Amino acid sequence: MLGKKIRHIIILVGTFYISQSIKAQFTPPGLGEIHTGEWFAVGFKQNLDDSHQVTNSTYMGMGRSSRPDDYNPGERASIYVVNEEISNHFAKHWKYSGALSYRWQDRYSEIPPYAKDSPDARQEIRTYGKLSYQIGSHTLEFSSTYRPELRFFFDPYFKRFEETMQFRSRFKEKLSWSLDHALRKKLLLSTELLFATEKQEHWDKWRYKESRFCLYFSYTNPSNKMVFDVGYMNELLGKTFRKDIHYIAFDVILKNPFTI
Repeated sequence: MLGKKIRHIIILVGTFYISQSIKAQFTPPGLGEIHTGEWFAVGFKQNLDDSHQVTNSTYMGMGRSSRPDDYNPGERASIYVVNEEISNHFAKHWKYSGALSYRWQDRYSEIPPYAKDSPDARQEIRTYGKLSYQIGSHTLEFSSTYRPELRFFFDPYFKRFEETMQFRSRFKEKLSWSLDHALRKKLLLSTELLFATEKQEHWDKWRYKESRFCLYFSYTNPSNKMVFDVGYMNELLGKTFRKDIHYIAFDVILKNPFTI
C-alpha cells in the first residue's frame, strides 16, 4: 500500500505564501490523540507570472507519532500527505488560494499492544480555500487567514469509512519577525482555532475541535533559493483541553527552481 512504501524521502512542491518577504513553513497535520509526533517535508514553490502574484504550490509530507504508552515521536508511521495549492495575491493586503489534498493515515488500536486497527488506514481527499489579510513593515509582518475545507474519508480500498464527510473552518493568526537586516533569519509564531461539523448518517452539530500553537525558526540561504524551517507545534484537543500533544517539525523549501 502507498502508506507502507513511502518512508524516508519526500518531495515537496510549493509554499503557502506568495510574498517574497513572508517565509512559509509546513506545519504538522493533527495526528489524533497521541503524546508526541514528528513531521518532515521538503519542496519548492514556483511563481507563475512575472509580477510574482500567482504561485503554484504542491507538497508531500510524512509524519510519525508515539504510541499511547510512550513519548517517542518517531515510534510508528502515521501520515503521508500530497497537497496542491494555487494562490493569487490580488490586492496589496489580500490573497486567496484554492487547493486539493490527498492523505493516507495509518490507524492503530488503543488497546495494548497497540497493533494495526481494522481497517488499518484511512484515506482522505480534501479541498479547501484560503482568504488572507496581510500587513507589516520591513521586519515585522502579520497575517490573518480564514480557511474553509471539505474532507471526504475512505477506507484503504476507497470504500465508505465510518465518518464519511466533514466540513471544517480554520482561523489562523501569524506573526513573522525578521532577526537580521538581510531578512534571512526569521521567527514565526502562529495560533489557529478549528471548528467542524461531521457527517455519518446525518450532519452533526457545529463544534469547536482544537487549537494549534506554533513557534518556528526560518533561515534562507544567501542565494535566496532555499529556506530551512525547524519548529514546534502544541495541539490542544477539545474545549476542556483533554489532550495536550507536542510535535517537532522540519522542512526544506526550494524557491523558483524552474526559473531560467
